[in-house]
Amino acid sequence: MTTPRPTKRKPKHITASSITLVDALGKPRIFMDAGDGNCPASICIFGKEERSIQLQASADGALSIALLGSHFGASLAVSPENDAGLSIRDRDGRLGAMLGSVYEQGKHQLVLFQNGQPVWSSAKPGKAKRGKSKPSAK
Repeated sequence: MTTPRPTKRKPKHITASSITLVDALGKPRIFMDAGDGNCPASICIFGKEERSIQLQASADGALSIALLGSHFGASLAVSPENDAGLSIRDRDGRLGAMLGSVYEQGKHQLVLFQNGQPVWSSAKPGKAKRGKSKPSAK
């Protein structure tokens, strides 16, 4: 009598609009959602104490990565117009710093905040810094 050889199984392909993966205790750890045109496609990895990492891509081309806690966080985003921005919030959820196109599309700057209020900016909103012009040679 011959013993049948085990056959290799091909990995299964899963098609779904969203998937939640849970750990051994049944707690959601990874959530993936394909979006619906109005909401972005996203992947969220959950850690302890309401912390998470979120990746999103919207239908219009905007991309973002966020490291989040119950109030604090940091995010990096790229708009459909290819403007990038970075924001950092403190443990109370107040803005600490923003870098990128903060006030106007295409005009990048750094803005620092204290207690959620802007205290310094590399440029005034709506105005570009101008250097002294050199006299032209005639």
